[in-house]
Amino acid sequence: MIKILEDLCIGCGLCIESCPRQAISLIGGVAKIDQRLCKHCCLCLGVCPRDAIIEEKAITKSELALEIGSLKKKADNLVDRIEKIRQRRST
Repeated sequence: MIKILEDLCIGCGLCIESCPRQAISLIGGVAKIDQRLCKHCCLCLGVCPRDAIIEEKAITKSELALEIGSLKKKADNLVDRIEKIRQRRST
């Protein structure tokens, strides 16, 4: 599902121009997507200057667990690197 992050949308209309299905309109100065018309071509994602358009994808619990594990490894690696820098500075 394509979604507009309304707090980031500035109502520039570039997404409206990019949509071949006319699934996007401005309502109250904010882009809105008619999900019935949207065919998820994702052309609107690339034109938004504020990255206010995202694609939400459903993921399984196992995919989520893998992603969390990957992020934990990255965080642990970053903490280790920071500790090494602190140790070098304190000597």
